[in-house]
Amino acid sequence: MVTEKVPVTFLNGVSSKKDVLGVISIPDVLPRGQMKCRIFFHFNGQWGRFAEDFDMDGKSMAFGGPPNKAWWVLGKNGEVIQVAGSTVNAEQIPGAGLLVPDGYGYVNTIKNIDGELYVCGYHRQVYKRVGSQWLSIADGIVTRETATGFFDIDGTNSSQVYAVGWKGEIYFHDGREWHRDDSPTNAHLASVRCIAPDNVWICGNGGILLHGSFGRWQIIRDVGFTGNWYCIEEYESTIYLAGNGLLAYVDGNAIRPVDVGLNRPITTNRLHAKEGLLWSIGEKDILVFDGKSWREIPHPDNI
Repeated sequence: MVTEKVPVTFLNGVSSKKDVLGVISIPDVLPRGQMKCRIFFHFNGQWGRFAEDFDMDGKSMAFGGPPNKAWWVLGKNGEVIQVAGSTVNAEQIPGAGLLVPDGYGYVNTIKNIDGELYVCGYHRQVYKRVGSQWLSIADGIVTRETATGFFDIDGTNSSQVYAVGWKGEIYFHDGREWHRDDSPTNAHLASVRCIAPDNVWICGNGGILLHGSFGRWQIIRDVGFTGNWYCIEEYESTIYLAGNGLLAYVDGNAIRPVDVGLNRPITTNRLHAKEGLLWSIGEKDILVFDGKSWREIPHPDNI
């Protein structure tokens, strides 16, 4: 049993089923230059910590994919940690990160798309896990040009995949090749959520919010929201946004702030909906919404 109590900053998280949340974090106090990724799970109303820390900069987390009950943690240099019960498997994505020869740079997001695992990153890197191997599926678009790349990836299946990122770039993968869209913005795009082939939502810097599909984007503008959106998620047919210490939802062509009822500023970063619950993972705050009210999930190491 791990009893050490060290304050942490949450980086990302994902729910595997109702009332179960996995999060990755970094201890707030580390020796200079040291990397550390710490995994916590919240289930049955209790927090538990995975006994082993990992020497990497954690970026993203996913659940599922083969095997179906595994948690997956992505490090920015292409490290992938698979946790299935007490079994841990470490992998390295060839070509990803700055620690391998001729690497293309950091990666940002790991995502379970229809039971298959994808990773995207800078310089338009996109990898797919096939069998036990990570294969590049972006050889036609990957580049060493600076200030390019993807922050997020999502899709409904392997022939409906979107990747978004720097300077408003939107790419669509039809299962065979990538197609670059004529984006209506040059703002950095941080998050994409594919609900159906013709129902795709994208958000990013400067309050940008797009809705539609490849070649057909509607810009939803609200002059009251000009900060950066970090994440977008659908919950109970409503679109929610997280960014700049703010939770909001889309109401027609307007964006409405969410009052979580804490009467204090909150931190927000990632959103994930699963089996009737919407989770908000911020640097210091974990919140959950059941459709009626928001509830704070305090972490004992941060109290």
